Amino acid sequence: MGLEDFSRIIAELRKKLIYIAAVFGIVSIMSFPYMGEVIKKIENDLYYSQINDLNLSSGTNASRQLVDISHNLSLISNDVASSAITQNLTKISSELLNISHNLNSQGPKIVTLTPLEGLMIQFKMSLMFGAIVASLLVIYYAYRGFKGRLPSAVSVNKSLIIIAVLISIILFLLGAAYSYFYMLPFFLKYTLEDTIINLEANPNYSLYEFISFVVMTMVILGFSFELPLVMTILVRFGITSRKTLAHYRKHAYIILLIVAAWVTPDPTMFSQIMVMLPFVILYEASLLGMKMMGK
Repeated sequence: MGLEDFSRIIAELRKKLIYIAAVFGIVSIMSFPYMGEVIKKIENDLYYSQINDLNLSSGTNASRQLVDISHNLSLISNDVASSAITQNLTKISSELLNISHNLNSQGPKIVTLTPLEGLMIQFKMSLMFGAIVASLLVIYYAYRGFKGRLPSAVSVNKSLIIIAVLISIILFLLGAAYSYFYMLPFFLKYTLEDTIINLEANPNYSLYEFISFVVMTMVILGFSFELPLVMTILVRFGITSRKTLAHYRKHAYIILLIVAAWVTPDPTMFSQIMVMLPFVILYEASLLGMKMMGK
């Protein structure tokens, strides 16, 4: 395929730009009202659940002691005959519950630092969702443009493209799910515990920064899980071979370790291994799959 054919494909994509922009805008607008619920779920799953598991919120122990004292006073007031003493004990019990509530409210929490921070992160996430859906349309138009212009030596059919796209989506979702359900909870629990115990600080995170960090980590891991598909495409188009990839696997592991060190939020070797391990499994699984297919 020459430069002229490639220019024609770009020109065709430009003609379809209005459709791509329309899909992007419509999906972004329609998804915006739901972003608040998505953000709250991320907060509960990855922040507040970790705080509750650690049981290290500021004032938590004192708060529970006050609740116990309040409960005991209520029991005593039921046994006291004097109405005046009973009323005083009830008031004291109520005040202790209020103090307990105030202590709990002073614990770690997600905060907004600017008036528009909450609105901006919802807007950003809705735009990202719109971009993901619009990118599928870009892939479709690109496929239509490349179809029939590839050299005859390269056999590409419609079913193969569809399978590759589906595999790409599945691998991306697997990477994002691994990040959300396994890697991020472990990392955030570690950082929260370190902040509260070792630094004796209250980890009040910015809503915008926290959600952006979570989303970007999921995106990075999602794209990282595309490794088997990338390796398969490279071998299929003759850019490399399975023997070459197998021979240089040690070099590949070093590169994967560097990538793991870059994407992990803490410097511990265990966390890097936790990120690198899926890469190694995917790499070896790709080599095994190519061997079984005779590539």
